[in-house]
Amino acid sequence: MNATPVELADQLARAARNLVAHVQQPALTGKRELPTPCADFDVHQLSEHLLATLVMSAHAAGKEQLPADAPTELTEAPWVVFPPLADRLTAAWAVPSAWEGETPFASNTYPAPFAGMITIMELTVHGWDLATATGQPFTADDDVVATATAVATQIADGARANGAFGPEIEPAADATPLERLLAFTGRKAA
Repeated sequence: MNATPVELADQLARAARNLVAHVQQPALTGKRELPTPCADFDVHQLSEHLLATLVMSAHAAGKEQLPADAPTELTEAPWVVFPPLADRLTAAWAVPSAWEGETPFASNTYPAPFAGMITIMELTVHGWDLATATGQPFTADDDVVATATAVATQIADGARANGAFGPEIEPAADATPLERLLAFTGRKAA
């Protein structure tokens, strides 16, 4: 993976915008309890997981520990909460120093580029989960998928061990890069 920080920041911004496009009121209204391809989450629980990702990653970009009072539950609808959080996330990772050194992320410290790439993967894979659960088509740019795939490959063993990824599925011979990423993480694209 040879993307520059500027390219990674752009990919992260596009992944965040893509997520926001899939959390609009008409798409989510009345669908809180629908199951998702992510076995442990219904639509509401997945939305709260994405909330945590948006908040945690914005703090990581600023090299800040996640505050104890960081939101973990949706007190308003995702279509209200996510757009300003996605803007904050995008702005935080647009700062060149966000991609330098180490940063606190998910109760560990990681190289900053790795934390940013994990965010790209989370927004892409779970964005697909949310879109699929709510009957929306989902696409992602090839460079975003390439970054998500690169980081998924790095974390696969641990992610399978803790249940974040399911068993790898054999993709179709003509699978798109997104479908290959989904199959790698244990999801079957229809």
